[in-house]
Amino acid sequence: MRILDLASVDPAKEIGFGGKAAGLARLIAAGARVPAGFAIEATVANPDEWNDDERQNLLSKSRRLLPDLLAVRSSALGEDGSEQSFAGLFESILEVGDEQALISAAGCCIASGASERVRAYTKSEATVPVGVVVQRLVRARAAGVVFTRDPAGRDRAVVIEAVRGLGDKLVSGHTEPERWRVHRSGLGGFEAHLEHLGEGEPALGESEAIAIAVEALRLERELGHPLDLEWALEEDSEPWWLQARPITAVTELPPEPRIERTHSSADDGPVSVWSNLNIRETMPDPLPVFSWCLWRDRFLPALVAQGSARARRSGLRDAANPGDRVQGRIYGNLNAMFAIPVVGQIIPRMADEIDANAGPAIRELTDRGVLVPRRFDLRTRWLVWSESICANLKYFPAFVGSFRPEARLRHFRRFGARMIARRDAPLRDRTIPDLLDELDTITDAKLLDPARMMWSLLFAVASYGLARHVFRDHPEAQGLLAVGIANNPTTAMSLELETLTEAAMPIAGAFGRTTTTHALFEELEESAEGRAWLAGLADFLDWNGHRCPKEFDVATPRWLDDPGMLLDIVRCGLAEPPKEGVRERLDRLAEERRVAIRAAVASAPRWKRPLLRWTARLAERHLPNREAGKHYLLTVFPRIRTIALEIGARMTERGLLEQPEDVFHLEVAELTEGALTAQDARSLVKSRREELAAFEQSPAPDFVRSDGVPVPTVQACRSGDGALTGTGISTGRIEGRVRVLHEPDPNAFEAGEVIVVRFADPGWTPLFSRAGAIVMEVGGLMCHAAVVARELGIPAVFGVPHATSELSDGTMVEVDADSGMITVI
Repeated sequence: MRILDLASVDPAKEIGFGGKAAGLARLIAAGARVPAGFAIEATVANPDEWNDDERQNLLSKSRRLLPDLLAVRSSALGEDGSEQSFAGLFESILEVGDEQALISAAGCCIASGASERVRAYTKSEATVPVGVVVQRLVRARAAGVVFTRDPAGRDRAVVIEAVRGLGDKLVSGHTEPERWRVHRSGLGGFEAHLEHLGEGEPALGESEAIAIAVEALRLERELGHPLDLEWALEEDSEPWWLQARPITAVTELPPEPRIERTHSSADDGPVSVWSNLNIRETMPDPLPVFSWCLWRDRFLPALVAQGSARARRSGLRDAANPGDRVQGRIYGNLNAMFAIPVVGQIIPRMADEIDANAGPAIRELTDRGVLVPRRFDLRTRWLVWSESICANLKYFPAFVGSFRPEARLRHFRRFGARMIARRDAPLRDRTIPDLLDELDTITDAKLLDPARMMWSLLFAVASYGLARHVFRDHPEAQGLLAVGIANNPTTAMSLELETLTEAAMPIAGAFGRTTTTHALFEELEESAEGRAWLAGLADFLDWNGHRCPKEFDVATPRWLDDPGMLLDIVRCGLAEPPKEGVRERLDRLAEERRVAIRAAVASAPRWKRPLLRWTARLAERHLPNREAGKHYLLTVFPRIRTIALEIGARMTERGLLEQPEDVFHLEVAELTEGALTAQDARSLVKSRREELAAFEQSPAPDFVRSDGVPVPTVQACRSGDGALTGTGISTGRIEGRVRVLHEPDPNAFEAGEVIVVRFADPGWTPLFSRAGAIVMEVGGLMCHAAVVARELGIPAVFGVPHATSELSDGTMVEVDADSGMITVI
């Protein structure tokens, strides 16, 4: 029986000394740092059965290593192979300190080849021959395993698991390891992220994790296949390599995300960064091509003051466009945003207010030098600045007008009235070029005038932030600064729906007898009370019918097209017992706000009292305009949708499309007469419909990097007592049963339940008045849903990652919006 130094073992021949010894020999040949040791040829004979020469050879080899403590490990035939790993099935004995203990340990390793677990694994009664590897024991301060390919197939990370001390605690499953993910960065090096902290203090630092990953990848290249490696660190930071086996089961990596850049040759530096900040709660789903084109070419450039005719002619609109399409969804290109004057300065400062989880990630990317402003050539840089200066001068009256929020609200309403009057203008006698001209007109920055909306939004955010800061020593008043304010059009929808519900009480029977919209309307038309109620609904739809869930997608039917959700809200209201109404609640909250502010003013120093009064009034006046501009700007969407469907109907008549709705799978430029043949049009629609369906099944991370490195975001956070934590949006504490909602269905929850949602765009907000509390996975203090929840005085906690999976239907919870905690009772 042969006993050889590890360096003398033939790495190409596992038959003889077993898989572990051959793996170590391969590591040595590749230049890895492997502890000194030797290998005993695989056998089924216990050391007691060896002859004297074999025993003396073993002891002679061991005396070169003793008195250092030794590690004695099995090296069975087939172990650590490409087809079977035998992981953890054979024995390993650590801290062996003398010759007799060594002989005993070798016997244990060899005997494990006949164990029941090995027979179960091999599905054979035959004893597996086992070799033995004897090495100097590394006095590890940290040890673990590293996979050069993620076995779970999440991405291209090198995965490291580590524990403090010896690694046997990890491989035996007796302790929970920390987990690092190391990625190759577009900056030229590597980035390490501590994904999961195990028990106690971290075993590794970031630089040590990167060093382990870099050496593991070098060994993978040398050996020619993905590796599962065991390592250990002593007091120095250079790892010892203790074992190498091929990764026997690797899940296929997901495809790279499909990214459609608006400007294909943009210079974002080494890494482009995309984020769905302030988009994921309003446009979380993929958009069909038609809607994406409108956002790419019209709305987004207008919002960042790059939407003029001059910007379009010069190519600036695309060069500085902050929107790209990632997996079919709109994402903001942060590099582009940071390069736009004013916008680039505002975004980082507003990130925390809009979404509490996004702000830290943006700062981390900036501090690491990953996120840098887009670089422009000299001509484009001059165009960006000159366009921004011209736009800001042009929009200076819009800035000045923001100091008069009541007048601005009236301006928004007049714009909405013009769009509503235009909504039903006949289209049938218009040619397709005429229709496209109107589409161009109503989506032009001159008509939309988004500067007024943006300045009003900024004033609202700034005034509320200032008031919160000034009232920081008066927490009760601070928590009530934004409650009971009824002038926000999105909040006003809840008031008007309550009025419709009250008006429906005399005709409640009709709502109970019918289930479809058509049948209900037919029955209501038969009575004077019913016709009066329908007139009230028509008035509501005139001013609010352009809203709906997923309302930023032009392809989505509006409440004007299908008021079924509104009718269900009325039905639920009629079926529920009497309770405090929305109007009574707003009046009560407004009085509580006034009382709390008066108390804060009375308790403040005299010099501070005027400032408290002024900032409280400032916030009260400006907060309705946080949502008002967007509400009335959306009044243009029904007309856009009507024009698109009319063109779709014409194309259907000519055999280009199967149905008018297929038009939403075509770009605006493809709608011109003669642009597509029937075969091309139908083929495009089919492929894009299938693509959209695939996008809908794909994940939508909060951040995407062009180098494929995931951006760590906040995981589900728990306090010391196990409560989920997030950002307290409003004030108040309530107990209730959880109801997880994935769609805005009024029939899916009972009044007073705690609704838990992934996101809630403004089309969800009519549900809020019936909820006991709201928990949302995304969002911050000034996102759309937060404004409405706060004004209605509903306890709400946002920015709670994975809340829809952490909380389940029927669970009793306490939602404490003051502390931002959700506790299971």
